[in-house]
Amino acid sequence: MLVLFLIVAIAFAIFYGIINADIVGYLKFFLVVVEMVLVGQLLIWRYKLSGEYGLILLKSKRGLDIINHLAKYENLWRFLSDAGAVMSYGFLSLVLMSKNVSWKSLITGLFLLTVIFGVVAPFVLPFLINTIGFSAVEKTIQQNNAVSDIASLSIIIIYAGGLFLLLLLSLLGYGVFIISALLSTIFHGTEAISKAPPGGTFLLPGINLPFFEGIAALVIILVVHEGAHAILARIAKIPVQSSGIALFGVLPIGAFVEPDENKLKKLEATKQTRVLVAGSTANLLTSILFFIIFFGFFSLTADYREQGLLVLNGIGNIENNTIIHSANGQEINPSTYSKMNLPKNSEVVLQTNKGEITAKTNDKGMLGIVVRPLVKDSIFAKYTSPILDFIYMLLGLTFSLNFVIGSVNLLPLPFFDGYRTLEVNIQNKLIVKALMALTLAAFIANFLPWFFVK
Repeated sequence: MLVLFLIVAIAFAIFYGIINADIVGYLKFFLVVVEMVLVGQLLIWRYKLSGEYGLILLKSKRGLDIINHLAKYENLWRFLSDAGAVMSYGFLSLVLMSKNVSWKSLITGLFLLTVIFGVVAPFVLPFLINTIGFSAVEKTIQQNNAVSDIASLSIIIIYAGGLFLLLLLSLLGYGVFIISALLSTIFHGTEAISKAPPGGTFLLPGINLPFFEGIAALVIILVVHEGAHAILARIAKIPVQSSGIALFGVLPIGAFVEPDENKLKKLEATKQTRVLVAGSTANLLTSILFFIIFFGFFSLTADYREQGLLVLNGIGNIENNTIIHSANGQEINPSTYSKMNLPKNSEVVLQTNKGEITAKTNDKGMLGIVVRPLVKDSIFAKYTSPILDFIYMLLGLTFSLNFVIGSVNLLPLPFFDGYRTLEVNIQNKLIVKALMALTLAAFIANFLPWFFVK
């Protein structure tokens, strides 16, 4: 046990050293992956654990009792899965999986689709941008004409094909934009591809997400996703062999269940569809639930939120995440701070959440830092209490990442439930494979600009 403790302690010490190192993000990611693969393989070898490539599966049958208990409410789970099919595929579900859709599940699914698209979705990307500080995503929103054109038709698209069709068309549209920029660079020598914002990024706790809140949110996502699959599999009389916790090295990355895949593939299309759609349905419903909790928490904690300027990129003795409240005794108004006139080439006394800081302006009267305004009535908040800040971030990441993962999982890509759902419900397999190939090409294209960033 002492040896295990030492291995875990040393692994976490190295991990924190990497994520706090002054190196570029992709190198941090590479080093963390290498470390966790090595540590994971060491633990697998020494303690005879299940897993490979650093991924450790701590199996247990205790979770099966919970799954069996929840599976007793068969009608409720079937109904929610069928409503989820409508939420995921809109009216297209009447064509693809007509036997799964009743008029009750159709109405419920369309209502949930309206809530997730009209109420929750508008807050997801802005919250993640604020959390990640990912300027490229902000540029994508501003510059992506392909997505903007689709957005003008989004209401028609969302009801016609649900989140599946909207996300697919957005992915394909921006993929075409990226490919055209790449061809322009290759054949005309332009810098179009280096100036094109990436269409996506990896979301990694400790790298571009808060570590503990990010891990907790991802665990919730995977528990509800895999749990929903297991419950519907159990209702369909498919044996669930085990459940447990998944680790990457020493980092918990979620939970898993192991249904009998061979028996699952032999199920009739209606039952298979319910099992496959259940994962995304659970994520989207969890997103709605945590969105409600998030805004309830937010509305009750206004008096504990900071107001001022949050330092994103500091210099000298002005550290990142410092909150500036006033400069030379003048209280900062976050909405008009850019119009403030600070003396040039002079010392300025800043009142911050970390005490009084003296800084020097340049010949333009600027401090040379990058800031983001914090307004108390904005959902992009910082709290005076670390506990409240943790709760705020956990709730926000849980509702936003459940939406992202639940939606992306609908894409017809290998290892995604969306691919198998279409494979089960479309007789012509060539159509499914062609759609998969097209989507995979667009998915890869959306990440291409990362390789040309200067």
